Amino acid sequence: MSVQMVAADTAAEVAAEVAAADPTNRHPKKSSQTCIPCRVRKVRCDGRRDICQNCERLGFTCSFQDAASPNQDPESITNFTLPRRRVRLACANCHSRKARCSGETPKCARCQAQGIECVYKPTKRSGGINSAAQQTHQGATDSEELESVTSEPPEKRIMTSKDHQGSHHGPQGPDQHGFEPNGLTAPTGSSHEPFVFPDEALIQRTFSNFFRQIHHVPIFSFLHRASLMQRYHAGMMDKALLLALVGITTLMMDMGPGAREYGARCIDECQTMVLQDLENPSTIKIQALVLIMKHRMMSRKFTTAFMLAATATRFAYALRLNYENPNLCFLARESRRRLMWALLTIDSGINGGCSDFTLMPSESMHIQLPCTERNFEFDLPQVTEYLRPVPTRPFPDDVGSLALHVRLLWMRSRVLYCTKNVLGMPEAELAQLPELVKVLSDELAGFNDHLPSSFKFSESNLQLRAYSPRLCVYIMIHVWWRQCYCDLYRMFLVGLKEALPQLGLNRLDPQFVSYCVRQCYEHALAMADIFKLVLALDGGLPITDIDLPGCAYQCARTIYFAYQSSQAEIGLSSNQVHELGTRCLTIAKSMEHVPAGAAIVADLEKLIARGLSTNGTANRPDSPSINGPNLVPQQVVPRHNPIQQMHVVDENGFASIPILSPSAHIPSPQGSSMSTPIPHSVSRPPQQHNRGSPLPGTPIGDFNMNKASLPPVMPPDGIDNNNAFEGAMDGFDFNFESFGNTGLENASWLSNDWLSNEYSQTAV
Repeated sequence: MSVQMVAADTAAEVAAEVAAADPTNRHPKKSSQTCIPCRVRKVRCDGRRDICQNCERLGFTCSFQDAASPNQDPESITNFTLPRRRVRLACANCHSRKARCSGETPKCARCQAQGIECVYKPTKRSGGINSAAQQTHQGATDSEELESVTSEPPEKRIMTSKDHQGSHHGPQGPDQHGFEPNGLTAPTGSSHEPFVFPDEALIQRTFSNFFRQIHHVPIFSFLHRASLMQRYHAGMMDKALLLALVGITTLMMDMGPGAREYGARCIDECQTMVLQDLENPSTIKIQALVLIMKHRMMSRKFTTAFMLAATATRFAYALRLNYENPNLCFLARESRRRLMWALLTIDSGINGGCSDFTLMPSESMHIQLPCTERNFEFDLPQVTEYLRPVPTRPFPDDVGSLALHVRLLWMRSRVLYCTKNVLGMPEAELAQLPELVKVLSDELAGFNDHLPSSFKFSESNLQLRAYSPRLCVYIMIHVWWRQCYCDLYRMFLVGLKEALPQLGLNRLDPQFVSYCVRQCYEHALAMADIFKLVLALDGGLPITDIDLPGCAYQCARTIYFAYQSSQAEIGLSSNQVHELGTRCLTIAKSMEHVPAGAAIVADLEKLIARGLSTNGTANRPDSPSINGPNLVPQQVVPRHNPIQQMHVVDENGFASIPILSPSAHIPSPQGSSMSTPIPHSVSRPPQQHNRGSPLPGTPIGDFNMNKASLPPVMPPDGIDNNNAFEGAMDGFDFNFESFGNTGLENASWLSNDWLSNEYSQTAV
């Protein structure tokens, strides 16, 4: 019985297994409600056939696989991989401005509306820079490579350049000195490593430090902060100007390890960009050139600065920046004026009174002097005076400190012109030298007398500016005023290389010579007293130009020479002289972090250590023959003048440069009034200055023009109507009738390629 029951159970089990194996006997199962991509991504699927909502949104291939499908492969789901799809990132321009980006290609809606370049930064997963470089080696075209590396907004993207074969050099890594734009320190690499454009963090640090610490230096005051920042945030910042700002800021301030080396590379890149685009001069390029020149001069690369000054001056004259442009807003006109006065300041410092090196004579400046800093900052139009003639009445109370600084440096250039050419005076004219010295001395005295009470030097006025950005220019005005007297009177210090020969001094009244010597010493001592008060300020000495260390060196040099040559007359002990020299050295060390300042400090330390040799006859030119030809074998140039440190002369240096007598010389490039005090023995016809009115029907001094009648100026999107960069990208304007007659009868030297359709019918 039991055996039969077991057999029956076994037969039933076998029959059930056979029935289960038959597909016709299986219950139908529901189809899968999750597609393979959603299952792999582990997200909820809506189960919509053909294509689910997730796959439709992400662009995936949607496929459903039923669980009962005979072709189902379990490993197919496990090995199934999806391409990494991410939502479109914002373009670099919108990302840097933190603006909403539509993500459209080739241009997003914001970039298209503002007319700026729209580029998308490659991600690290897409290969970035390395993939772009690899694509180039695989035969990518220039346009493809340029598209791959142009992944930043116009003012921030990585620089690309072409070599002589026309191929692009792509984005570049950290600089060779190990400084990266983000402020981190990287290992030192090859000297041929490519250049990396500064990032947003470094740019913002540059703007902050420049306008807080450097902008108050008179040479840099042509930039208007609000206009510059507005232009930057609108994506219209010029790359060359931005690089120049980074370079000059990192040089004059300590912004971290390797920052100055990286800034020098920025200046090199900026200079290359400007010189490669000489066909398109603009005001912005001149601004960049001014910053480059100052960087070169502070880095003791005076030859480069000397040559770039000619390019910048030619740009300025071609763009007619030496004339007022009534079609521009006040900010743009004032910014151009300050730029031209900065160029004139650089030119007067470079030429050192040598007419052969003068690029910008004062007669060519038909623009107003700079207004006050407050009016420039807040866009408050102000009418100011012109540079020439020398004022004979007190300055107005609202005179700008920058205008006083420009006027004083112009007066100094006239003093240097006089002292450089007085060595060539014949005997007949040398007797009239006291009259010329009196004229220049009276002009300097008149300048100080005409100053408003708030601008006169005193300890209280200095303390009031201790925490003001105007402290730098206030100090330099009074230091330069003392230096002008030292420059004028030191030609009477017997034995100094800039002095007149002994035979020439013997022709002059001994009392006059003694008076001039005493005046030179007194002004040097007064300059040292200024340094004492400056060092006692609570806020410390502000960042200045290298002019201050240069004046400190000349002050100490004059004092040491006076002590060794006229100890009884100067009335100072050796300890007092050493204290004064140390004070000047402390002032000079304020700019020791730049190479030019370090060189001045080194010379001043040598001067203090061993004093100044009284045997100066071997270092100064030989006395000219009284009856010989009117020619002197050497033109004396100060030690720290840029000309003296250039490498463009032959082995004889300046020993072979003749100096013509002022009687046979052309009028001073710094003003024709230089030749008026002395009636020369050689007669010459007066020069006729036939200049037409710069503005037809409008006197040059009339600025009461109705601006409402001028054609409206439509600014670009994102830029206000009143902006200091208005017209900054304008090129040549051959309609010279607008801003002054140049005196050119024809333009035969211009090629037809220079004339656009707009000016092709204009009579020049």
